[in-house]
Amino acid sequence: MASGRAGHATVPAARTPRFALRFAIVTALGLALGGTAILLFVRHDEIARSEQTVRFQAEFVARSVLDGELRPSDLTDRVGASRRRQLNSLFAHRVTFGGTLGASVYRPDGRLAYSDLGSIAGKSVDAARVRDAIGGRSSTAVTSIENGAGSDFRVVQSFVPLSLGAGGPRGALVLYEDYAPVASAAWHAVLPVAGVLEAVLLGLYLLLLPLLRRTSHRLGRQMDEIKRLALQDALTGLPNRTLLRQRVQDELATASDESGSLAVLLLDLDRFKEINDTLGHESGDELLCAIADRLKNLIRDHDMVARLGGDEFAVVCRLTNGREEALLVSERLRHGLEEPFGVAGLTLEVEASVGIALHPEHGTDVEALMRHADIAMYRAKETRTAEIYCARTDHYSTQRLALTSELRRAIAEDQLLIHYQPRVDMATGELRKVEALVRWDHPERGPLSTADFIPLAERSGLARSLTRCILAGSLRDARAWMDAGHAIGVSVNLFGRDLVDLGLPTQVSDLLAEFDLDPQLLEVEVTENTILTDPTRAHGILTRLAKRGIRIAIDDFGTGYSSLSHLSRLPADVLKIDKSFVQQMSTDRDSDLIVRSTIDLAHNLGLEAIAEGVESEELWDRLTQLGCDTAQGFYISRPIPGERVIDWLTLWSAKHAPQAPAAPALSAVS
Repeated sequence: MASGRAGHATVPAARTPRFALRFAIVTALGLALGGTAILLFVRHDEIARSEQTVRFQAEFVARSVLDGELRPSDLTDRVGASRRRQLNSLFAHRVTFGGTLGASVYRPDGRLAYSDLGSIAGKSVDAARVRDAIGGRSSTAVTSIENGAGSDFRVVQSFVPLSLGAGGPRGALVLYEDYAPVASAAWHAVLPVAGVLEAVLLGLYLLLLPLLRRTSHRLGRQMDEIKRLALQDALTGLPNRTLLRQRVQDELATASDESGSLAVLLLDLDRFKEINDTLGHESGDELLCAIADRLKNLIRDHDMVARLGGDEFAVVCRLTNGREEALLVSERLRHGLEEPFGVAGLTLEVEASVGIALHPEHGTDVEALMRHADIAMYRAKETRTAEIYCARTDHYSTQRLALTSELRRAIAEDQLLIHYQPRVDMATGELRKVEALVRWDHPERGPLSTADFIPLAERSGLARSLTRCILAGSLRDARAWMDAGHAIGVSVNLFGRDLVDLGLPTQVSDLLAEFDLDPQLLEVEVTENTILTDPTRAHGILTRLAKRGIRIAIDDFGTGYSSLSHLSRLPADVLKIDKSFVQQMSTDRDSDLIVRSTIDLAHNLGLEAIAEGVESEELWDRLTQLGCDTAQGFYISRPIPGERVIDWLTLWSAKHAPQAPAAPALSAVS
């Protein structure tokens, strides 16, 4: 037995989250850009304040100096040479000092009246700002002007109103300041702020680094945990369905390059719900963990075991010997789980149903293998052994699903046909009853065997609808025969689902009342196995039917597992001997003995003995010798449509029972 290290598939480690690194980089860039923006704002604010100071200085010069020194004629008439010398002296001593490069005075019409800028006078002046200043609004502008050497330099121009008294003309003063001191002052104001700001931002960033590192590690661990939870079962620690599918996919990808085949085994614990409900979910979880540990030790190193959910597990393994090896693996798992488990102070025994699907025989992709293994597992629950998928027992194929839908429509639209096989008294030849057998003449597939659609009805929940369809059709035909003067009873087979339907007895009584028939004309047939599905409820349903006067027949007797004591408690009227024994009476001594014993058993229990499958005169004679009461089979008649039953009865009576008794008077059912 291998250690099963592969039972715990390694979960890929999650990478360190890259967004933490991105966050660090983005944070650094953000801080840098933010710091730069702040510095630019400080510089811009400082320049704006410097320009405001220059403008304030120009306004002060205009009000305190020029308003009292300029003459109205300076703004209206041409300035002569003598007056120019006076103005030059005035501007040189009281206006253009310090950082002021020069000044210009403009008339009310916007033309230049005076300037001490020499050859650059009037150049690079914004006429709109001059007009605004004449109108009374001050402003500043930074511009480049050409000096005498042919190069440009930047200056700050201040445009301020110029008013010579209350009633005098209005003009504008433009002062030119060197921009370099302004820019220098702005940078000198910015540099200390920049130093402090960068120091603060750098310190903040350095403080964030440890936090980012811890966050990154924490997120990494969380990513690992999320990855583990996404691929592993939280309770048992085994790989989950997702990781199992990945493993199968990986194996399939390399299967074509390697010899051998791949097997997927699904295991479902039998009666686990009973354990879970009795001991509680905590004990159920404890048992599942113990089973998981046991399975890990039962598989080989290169195999994988996973928990799919609930009490369902799966094993994927590579094979070198195909079916035989897969069955050996399944038996090892089943036998390994048979060893008792200790849970909640109790010793519990566990059995598992195992379904197997093989690659490439049963599928070349994950979906097909998982689905076919699941179907095989449900088959294993019926056979109590490990089962390899078989297409013939696959009741879930797309074709069968389509047929199920068509069957539902056929029942709803009354498309099914009912044929009847006569059952006659072996002593008198009298027709006792006819057994109703459903037929389906599919419009596209042609006539279908009951084996093609009866199992579908049982598995799809259509059994009850089908039973009511057959009951209604049979009683309708019985009413027609009665109206023709023949009291012919009918026998209808019930499904296992019918025996747990508490409304069945009332439904049957309503149909008998609808067609005004005596309950004694109706017989229902049940097999031993359908009774054993839920014996208590089945016994109750059959008892209620019997109390209503409906006859009960045990069908296929001898093929089930019911005990004689259980049989004696059933409200049965008829015991039908399975045709597999009847047809072998002439060649198999044991079958002859079984039939004889069954007839004796029926008579001792006060039941009518019916032999099925009577297909020859030899069998008829032998059953007559054994005292069998009634027989049916091809020797008597094949199943015939309802409209031909009376014709058959006429021919049969003429040959075997010419003095057939008249039909008894039957009272209506209220």
